[in-house]
Amino acid sequence: MLRAARTYKPAATATAKHIRLSSSYNKPSPPPLPPKEQREFEQLQKNAQVITNEDADNDMHKDAVREARRIEFEGDVNPETGEVGGPKREPLRWQPEWTYGGRATDF
Repeated sequence: MLRAARTYKPAATATAKHIRLSSSYNKPSPPPLPPKEQREFEQLQKNAQVITNEDADNDMHKDAVREARRIEFEGDVNPETGEVGGPKREPLRWQPEWTYGGRATDF
């Protein structure tokens, strides 16, 4: 005897997803401000962000400033410390057009 193929239909409750938005969680937060103080607070925040964004374009990274202060000297004597034969900046490290993946290609 041949049986008819049965189709499986899941129950409606099994397919419904329970989604809980993050806004519905109880989170600790400061007490709400009165409307006048809230507007003042938002305006102060907006002004602070505008000032910060203007200054961000002109400033260099702290490491970049540190590198800019380094000077390279000619000869074997360091003019600042008087050290003879001390370390100098490596040309391959500071001039990437000479290197490819850490290997020198210009020699």
